[in-house]
Amino acid sequence: DELLFGEGGGRCTGVRLKGGRTLRATKAVVSNADLWTTRKLVGEAAAPALAAELDQRIGRLERCESFLHLHVGLEASGLPTSPSETFPAQWAVVSDWEAGVDAPRNMVLVSLPSLLDPSLAPEGHHVLHAYVPATEPYSEWEGLNRNSAEYRAKKAEAAEVLWRAVERQIPDVRERATVTM
Repeated sequence: DELLFGEGGGRCTGVRLKGGRTLRATKAVVSNADLWTTRKLVGEAAAPALAAELDQRIGRLERCESFLHLHVGLEASGLPTSPSETFPAQWAVVSDWEAGVDAPRNMVLVSLPSLLDPSLAPEGHHVLHAYVPATEPYSEWEGLNRNSAEYRAKKAEAAEVLWRAVERQIPDVRERATVTM
């Protein structure tokens, strides 16, 4: 919820969680948050120099488009257990080459990492990740309430692009799915 700073805002000394609990750092505070999220965590009064620096960085950057992701655990009976030319561990599906690979929802990348490392899935199963690579206009999602029916409907519609790409290689993937995220 908030980064905490020492006197003068020069060093981050801990974090305050949403519930109000405070965690103090003994050596350092490490974050994997993006620039925009980090800026929201830095209070103007607590660390004015850092807040100003982050604002400057944000002003110089353009956000890339967003990703769509589909994660599936699937029952693998009858499917290969290792990659081959006809059943690779990674593949791409381009719907329309004329539109280009950077057109929204035109290219889907699919990975079946359990073909390379069976320990990633329970025996008799595979894990699959399908996504569009930074071509989804975020503006169409911005401001949507993630708990709303509108958001869920838009998410289901977007997932169809991913499912169809996977179905080119595994036609019955929806019936095989045991976990879907």
